[in-house]
Amino acid sequence: MTHGEDSVDQGYDRIVVRHFGGPEELKIEHEPSLPEPGPGEVRVAIEAAGVGFTDTILRRGKYIDYKGGLPLTPGYDLVGIVDKPGEGVSGLTVGQRVADMPMNGGYSQYFVGPAEDFVPVPDGITPEVAVDVPLMWMTAWQMLRRCPRPPVGSAILVVGASGSVGRALVLLGRHLGLTVIGTCSAGNMAQVEALGAIPIDYRRPDLAAAIKAASGGGVAVAYDAIAGRSWKTSWRSLAKGGVLVGYGAQGFVDGEGSVASVIWGFVLLNAIWPKLGRIDGSTRTATFYNILLRRRSHPDEYRADMIELFDLIASVKVPAPHVQEVLPLSAAAEAHKRIAQGGLTGRLVLKP
Repeated sequence: MTHGEDSVDQGYDRIVVRHFGGPEELKIEHEPSLPEPGPGEVRVAIEAAGVGFTDTILRRGKYIDYKGGLPLTPGYDLVGIVDKPGEGVSGLTVGQRVADMPMNGGYSQYFVGPAEDFVPVPDGITPEVAVDVPLMWMTAWQMLRRCPRPPVGSAILVVGASGSVGRALVLLGRHLGLTVIGTCSAGNMAQVEALGAIPIDYRRPDLAAAIKAASGGGVAVAYDAIAGRSWKTSWRSLAKGGVLVGYGAQGFVDGEGSVASVIWGFVLLNAIWPKLGRIDGSTRTATFYNILLRRRSHPDEYRADMIELFDLIASVKVPAPHVQEVLPLSAAAEAHKRIAQGGLTGRLVLKP
C-alpha cells in the first residue's frame, strides 16, 4: 500500500455488515475508489484495527451508542498512516502514524475522519500494540485517573481481570501503586496473578467476603462492566467511602437478565446506592463511565490522556499491551468467533 496524493487509486477492501447477526455477516468487499477527505478531515491508510467484544455487539445490532444503521463497517479503534489531508488541515503530515477511536470503520484499508480526532503515535510503538490504546487502555486509564482516582496504596477491584480492559486496569493500577484484586474464571487465575493482581474465582459463593478479606476490609474502587448481580457484589465489596464504577452491561448483552433488570441496575447505580451510602454512613457511592460520552464532553482531556499513555508505553514505564495474534482483514469472522469463545490472553488485531 502506498501513501500520499500521488498514489494510484486502485480502490480498497473493507469488511461490511449488511444484516445484523453472527460472524458470518462479516464479509469483505472491494470499493472501486478511495474515500476522499473533506475540509478538516484526513484519509488514513490503516495498519492495524483492534478486535474486541464491543465490535461483536455492534455486529449483532445491540450496541446502544451506534445510530448509523446498515450497512456498516465495524472496527472501534485503529492505527494508520496519514495518507491525504483535506483542505485546512494542519498539525498532521503525510506519512505520520496516528491512532483514533471512531467506534466503527476500522475494519478497512482506508478511513476518513476529522483531523482533530487523530492522536500521533510515538516512534517505537508498533501499530499492533498502539491499537490497544484508544479504547481498551484509555478506558482503564481514564477510570483510574478521572472517576475518581484511588489513593496510592489502596485496593481496587477489577471484575473480569483477564479481559481486555481488565488486563489494562491491572497493569496500570499496579503502575499507580495500587493493590489489585482481580476476579476471573478458575482457568484464568494464573494469568491474572502473573499480571500482578490477587486472583479470585468469580464463581465463589462467598465472593464479596473473599474480596473484602483479600483487600483488608474492602476496596476503594470497584470497576465492573458486567452489571446485574455482579454490580451488587461489587457494591458489597466496597470499603467505607468506596466507589463502584460501572462501565458496561455485558451480562445483559450475553443474555443474562431482562431489559427491566438492566434498567433497575442503572437506577441502583445512579440513584439508590449513592443515597444509601449517605444514609448508612458508609459514604459509598457509584457512577457510570462511558468513554464515548467522556470524549465528546472532554475532547482535550481524552487527547491529553492518550498522549500521556502513549508516552508511558514508549518509555517502558508500563508494560506494553499484549498482542495475541495479528490476522488478515479477511479473517474478521474468525476473530469474532474467537472473541465469543473466550480464553484470550491478549488483543486480536486485523492487519488490512
